[in-house]
Amino acid sequence: MRRHILSVLALTLFFGVAGAYGAPAAQKKSAAQVMTPAERVAAARLAVAALPGKALQDWMTVGAFRRWNDTFGPLMRSDGSAPFVEDFFAHALLLKGPQTAQSGIYAFYNPLQDNLFLFQTDNVERVPRIEDFVFMTGGRFRGETLKKGENPQAIAPVKGGLDQILMQNTAAVTAKFRKCFPETAKNFTLAAFARENDPEQVCANAALRFALLRRFIKAEAKPDALKAGEIALLLWKGEKKALEGYFAFPAGDVYPAGVYSALPARVKQGMLPVLYFRNPKQGMLLGFASRVLPEMLVLIQIPPQGKPFFVCLFLSEKFVCNTK
Repeated sequence: MRRHILSVLALTLFFGVAGAYGAPAAQKKSAAQVMTPAERVAAARLAVAALPGKALQDWMTVGAFRRWNDTFGPLMRSDGSAPFVEDFFAHALLLKGPQTAQSGIYAFYNPLQDNLFLFQTDNVERVPRIEDFVFMTGGRFRGETLKKGENPQAIAPVKGGLDQILMQNTAAVTAKFRKCFPETAKNFTLAAFARENDPEQVCANAALRFALLRRFIKAEAKPDALKAGEIALLLWKGEKKALEGYFAFPAGDVYPAGVYSALPARVKQGMLPVLYFRNPKQGMLLGFASRVLPEMLVLIQIPPQGKPFFVCLFLSEKFVCNTK
């Protein structure tokens, strides 16, 4: 059953992303003319990941941008860049809530930061504009409380496998979002979360993630960085036979190599290291992701001995909510 879900999801990802990024110019123009509001919101995510200051100002109403600056302005640099914000939107999953001709509810959830951006849009304009928002941690949204000195498991895992943690967190965020904002609702606001903006903890999550990832560029990590570069080249090419020969796979089934190799070139060529952990007994764990397709995360476990272990992790709503 799991393999069947992978097959369907792989086809969905292929045709969806190929349609957005791999079509000829004439087809792209035609597709742009029929983009849904949700697709425009998804495209805006990439703009914010690239130029957060300018893109957020353009995307938000005047009042919303003023509130953003009042609450999260310290995240922004004078040149308009913002590393924490760029990282958040680069790998954020989109959830679409209830919609009317006048307004809509959406959320971006970044499982790597475990941060959530809830927002309400003015749907009157061609691109839905953000008129209200709440930026909070995923743990707070899920109703979790960390003990003193404890870090979010998605960022600094010490209990269980990272793949299961990411899937469980994403599934729980999705389930609560669906409960709070059913798609059939006609009247909706973010009023219930009005006091949940949490700049301190959102920044703490992002800072912890950056601090752990920064170990990757230290001198003692050079061999790991070289290994990551070697793996990145394989992922950029994405050749099925090469992947099958280099990696080991769950239960010895090389099927994930075919799933990955079938992805559009733009997705594969955008794969960059986004996670790095080193354990003396278990070896190294690397995560690779492309901002073009944040729903997919490639986890590579490199043991002290033997082949690197390849896991294709899908974090889309359909997959996390249908996988035990």
